Amino acid sequence: MNEEFISEKYDLALLIEENSKVPVYQRKLKDLQNQYHSVRKTRADGSCFYRGLCFAYLEFLLGKKQEILRFKHLVVQSKSEVLMAGFQEHLFKHHYETFLSIVELAELDGSISSLLKAFNQPCSSDSVVLYVRLVTSAYLRNRTEFYQHFIREGMTVVDFCAKNVEQMATECDHIQIIALTQALEIPLQVEYVDKTENVINHHIFPEGRSPSVFMLFLEHHFNILYREEVQKEENAESSKH
Repeated sequence: MNEEFISEKYDLALLIEENSKVPVYQRKLKDLQNQYHSVRKTRADGSCFYRGLCFAYLEFLLGKKQEILRFKHLVVQSKSEVLMAGFQEHLFKHHYETFLSIVELAELDGSISSLLKAFNQPCSSDSVVLYVRLVTSAYLRNRTEFYQHFIREGMTVVDFCAKNVEQMATECDHIQIIALTQALEIPLQVEYVDKTENVINHHIFPEGRSPSVFMLFLEHHFNILYREEVQKEENAESSKH
């Protein structure tokens, strides 16, 4: 498969064209054009949320020294959370170090091209996904009493995490989004586009935060969205150079 894990930016009109056979999708995507200008596609491999969220947040942090240092500190702290959940360090040390090295790349290099290259290298990109899946699992496992109420089918939190979080190709649901965005303090807004005639439903994680990352959920798949004002700021910045 030659498809990139994370694509270049495309005009949102591309998605509208690709969904021309589903009028309700077209209508809702056209509505999103009032707020969003561009989209980055993520590979549909079951890990699109985890990979897309990490890339998009690091992209947002480029050039923001204090904020990226704060996030780096949270990533370092997350190792203790994973250990507390009972995972053995030798099983995740490489993935943790890879994720931390990509955070440091964003801190020191500061270029989107380098970040894209890192996230499109299978070994490093999958290491990031593997580690943040463990962070998500650990966050849930360490708060079993609270999250047990949200687990269906009579599963324990530990069983749910082993089956639906830690496995590489398992898709992400609401509970995993809550856990990861809280664990790494990543403010996210998801735009949910479905086939109902209702208006577009969006949700902010964690609740009450001002989002830094925007994602589109369509046909069980997450892509990265970019707001209109952010695009204008980037264009203005480019014109200075």
